[in-house]
Amino acid sequence: MMGNDEFILYCRKQGRAKSLKNDQLGRIIWEWIRDNANGMQIGKRKGCEWGEDAENVDAKYLPYTASQFEFDRDKLPALYDYLDSL
Repeated sequence: MMGNDEFILYCRKQGRAKSLKNDQLGRIIWEWIRDNANGMQIGKRKGCEWGEDAENVDAKYLPYTASQFEFDRDKLPALYDYLDSL
């Protein structure tokens, strides 16, 4: 199980998908997981570890809530390759 917050954080730290807001990026990530990694959403809007009061929480930086997914773990390298292409 991993959350979309982890993938969005990765994208932001790598300078990827700068033009996308968190909800747009989260949707793209979810669709990839669903279509390529046998993914299922198991939770919506779970609070992120950094909390909503963190300085970098914003629609274009980091989310304050994120969906959680279960998916085939062996697909992680392909998912990160996809995130690097955004």
